[in-house]
Amino acid sequence: MIEVIGHSGSPEYEAALKIRSALASYWPGIEDSPAEQDHVKIAANTKLAGYKISDIDVVIAAKFARGRYFVPKSTLKDKDGRRVVGAKIRVFSLVAAIEVKGHDASGLNISNGGVSVTYKEGSKSATDQNDAQAQALKSYFTDLTRQNPWVYRSVLLTGINELPKDRGRQLPEAGAVAANFDFGGLLCSMVGIHGIGKIGNEYTISSAKPETMDAILSASIFRQVVPSNLDRKKMDRIAARPPEAIEIAGLLGDERVHLRGEGGTGKTVLLAQAAHEAFRSHAKRSLFLTYNHALTADIQRLLALLGVPSSGDSGGVDARTVMSFVYSWLRRLGAIGEDEDFEFDRYGEQCENALKLFENGLLSDEDIALAKSTNFEEFDYDAILVDEAQDWPQAEADLLVRLYGGNRISLADGMSQLVRGKATNWRSSVRDRKGTKKLPLQECLRMKGNLGQFANIVAERTGLNWKIIPNPKAAGGRVIIRDGAFKDMLDLHEELLAKASSDGCEPIDCLFCVPSAGVKTRGNRRISVLGAVMEERGLSVWDGVDPVARRDYPRSIKDNRIVQYESCRGLEGWVVVLDALDDLWEAKYRDALAEPSLLGAAIEPEERARRAAWTWCLMAMTRPIDTLVITLSDQGSEASQVLKRIALAHPDIVEVV
Repeated sequence: MIEVIGHSGSPEYEAALKIRSALASYWPGIEDSPAEQDHVKIAANTKLAGYKISDIDVVIAAKFARGRYFVPKSTLKDKDGRRVVGAKIRVFSLVAAIEVKGHDASGLNISNGGVSVTYKEGSKSATDQNDAQAQALKSYFTDLTRQNPWVYRSVLLTGINELPKDRGRQLPEAGAVAANFDFGGLLCSMVGIHGIGKIGNEYTISSAKPETMDAILSASIFRQVVPSNLDRKKMDRIAARPPEAIEIAGLLGDERVHLRGEGGTGKTVLLAQAAHEAFRSHAKRSLFLTYNHALTADIQRLLALLGVPSSGDSGGVDARTVMSFVYSWLRRLGAIGEDEDFEFDRYGEQCENALKLFENGLLSDEDIALAKSTNFEEFDYDAILVDEAQDWPQAEADLLVRLYGGNRISLADGMSQLVRGKATNWRSSVRDRKGTKKLPLQECLRMKGNLGQFANIVAERTGLNWKIIPNPKAAGGRVIIRDGAFKDMLDLHEELLAKASSDGCEPIDCLFCVPSAGVKTRGNRRISVLGAVMEERGLSVWDGVDPVARRDYPRSIKDNRIVQYESCRGLEGWVVVLDALDDLWEAKYRDALAEPSLLGAAIEPEERARRAAWTWCLMAMTRPIDTLVITLSDQGSEASQVLKRIALAHPDIVEVV
């Protein structure tokens, strides 16, 4: 059985079909073989969220219950360097990353060291790019399976029919195939890189044990991503080419653009529109940086649906978490050890130490340029787009400026939405402040009118300096408040799903936010109590409370998205459920009391802590489009009492059940 996953029309999808055809010709009957005997999945245009490399042209995963044999036409070597000639090699399983290049011979530089491709900005190594993809894919499957599968790789050159030869020897000897390949040749190109292994006395190809391969073949990257109606609306918004996005797109990378607005005013969407326009019209490559893993996954999903690459001959748009990106730079520059793990408590110090290396002359602009040229897919961007720019540690922001220059960095500023520390100073990093394009955003574009009005009332009642202009074009919207845990509200859940369906939405268009108290550990994974109950009811769940789940975006429109409150910023849903919102309030109140230095000294600590807690709650309240559900665990809590008083005063907006 062979399955090809992906959207037709791209060169990568055509390459996937070519690989399927080569496989079917090499082992006749394999297409009709039951999955229990032979199961092959070939995915085109695969995206990984949360890894150094996000795009992989083609991913192959295959499991053969009895093993399949091939005899290599070219000479291979085993792990000890001995020649393997004419031997039957048994293939038990295979995981591979394939990089597709369509350049003709004039655009290629092929040597025994690998394949390089010529672009307008210079030559780039396709072999190094493919190796980085294989490492990212290995990390993804290791995180998924808790095992250590072997990932093979090869560069598929569809623009030439044969690889060149030097004195009768094919170049390169391994790691690439031309357009006329057969499947045996593709296997040889992969195993020739590191040598062929043995199980007992038999030469074999095996990426993982059968049970691990089962988990790999079930991975979400092998599921077709289908847009919901709400996804399509988002896609239309991003591709709509509004005048503001067209103007910003021309500035990205050359001039600072600064968007300012409260939650729900469209900062993230406008940045995405501008990045999309910069890719389509200017061939720019932009990097969207956020500290939020769940938001990164959400953006990656939209990019996948839009068919926007993270890199390519004509630019692209990538999305990464800022900490993983900065840590990649710290390792590449030698500021930390290659194998040094992330330490949150030392992160700011490590950024400061890297800046000192530049100040002391131990690192220079030449080191930055070398890193970008040799790791272009990981580090070389025309424009950097910073989400929630007001909330970055200063050393982190200063290091990013040192690496890319202030004018190449554009900002989306959530103003009062501070959750990581003191407000960040970006102003001094721009060469010409008069050239900075500032765009304040005040009108709420996400929430329907009643939801925007409710958020304003909450802000006013709790003493926050926060206000938006409710969307005059989208009247209505529901706010529902209930006592208890949402997991016990089956009737309400069914009502919400039915209403969303009647509005043309799918489960993936809903968002469920839970407090840390609603998260538990099961084995090596973290799960939400709400998600576990949903799964028991037979519902599909993307449980974003688990770090492994957050490394990939939801692939099915039937997935119910669940995140912790700390990961909700930047996300949205047609229906949003804020479960045990008063638990969030209490936790953030305690955190703020423990860190009074972050809140300023103009008012008393208790009042500062209250405002910090309500800021978190308000951020969560600005996630919905149509319906907001708030559940409360303690009727005596401050959050519960304030919200109930608002509900009594505004029964036309808030339903208390």
